Amino acid sequence: MKKVVHILAAMLTSSFAFAQDDTESSVSPATTWGGSADAYYKYDFSKQMNGLTSFTNSQDSFELGMASIQAGHTFGKASVFVDLGFGKRAGEFSYNETTDKDINAKFLIKQLFFTYQITDKFKVVAGSFGTHIGYEVLDAIGNKNYSMSYAFSYGPFFNTGVKAQYTSGKFTAMFGITNPTDFKSAMDAGSKQKTYIAQLGYIGETGSAYLNFTSGSSNPASDENKTQIDFVASKTITDAFSLGFNATYAKTKNDFDSTLDGDWFSLVGYANYAFKPSLSLAYRMEYFDAKDAAASLGTLTGSNIFANTVSLNYKVGKLTIIPELRYDAASEDIFLDKDAAPTGGSFFGLIATTYSF
Repeated sequence: MKKVVHILAAMLTSSFAFAQDDTESSVSPATTWGGSADAYYKYDFSKQMNGLTSFTNSQDSFELGMASIQAGHTFGKASVFVDLGFGKRAGEFSYNETTDKDINAKFLIKQLFFTYQITDKFKVVAGSFGTHIGYEVLDAIGNKNYSMSYAFSYGPFFNTGVKAQYTSGKFTAMFGITNPTDFKSAMDAGSKQKTYIAQLGYIGETGSAYLNFTSGSSNPASDENKTQIDFVASKTITDAFSLGFNATYAKTKNDFDSTLDGDWFSLVGYANYAFKPSLSLAYRMEYFDAKDAAASLGTLTGSNIFANTVSLNYKVGKLTIIPELRYDAASEDIFLDKDAAPTGGSFFGLIATTYSF
């Protein structure tokens, strides 16, 4: 742990060891530190793994999720953010950088980006950053449900490149150009095509709405291009009750064979009710339609799924305990029953813990 802290400190120091103008040199640098960790136990009542979404593909096993260490440094108009992850969750997130052998043990850069605030309203960000697509996020502490939606699991995870963002009042706009999705290096992608990302957003006092866009080389097939349009909204109804919504549509197109083209969409609703500050109940309902999806989507191609997830969040200081039940019903037999025979349903329970610092 001490080595990690020293490395982060060295990175932050070296990143800002360039000359500053007189205005910036009079401002004291600000450094922030943080992190999180998560783990879980999952039991599928079919006694099969039946894992078709991210990060919970296990059965009757205690699993470590991810440990994260984050550091941010601001000096004048410039800043840097470093987000390092260790564990299987980080390995699945950076799937192009891991193998089955090292996915549990590899130390990975989740995010590393530099920001230059040109004006109060306009900034430029360069580096590797989490996707703007979708409602859910990688770090378990940022979600009310521990298991992930299909929309998250089959969407983009991160981009590496440059983006510009303009904010005026309650409105924001972003446009960027990056490497192929989920690659930190275009050298590893097998494609010279760039990915284009964009976002329009509105942030109100009790709610927000974002229209998101991404288009570029799809992974892991470099001969396939994917365009995704995504809408995310959230609304606080009362101090105790809030709602969220995510609608996303993705179309894939093969560079050489149009018969391999396809599309899919997902509609996800979220509801959260807080009984008290330390106890809340979260419900997620998703309809995922992959009837016309490209074969590259895998097992889900040709089916649609109705998924329901109920999660209790109990907080003790920085620790959150999450008991969760989930039932997925599919139009096709894409899961396995207790006899390992194909079936259309999956039902599991898990208990997870998260901690932030």
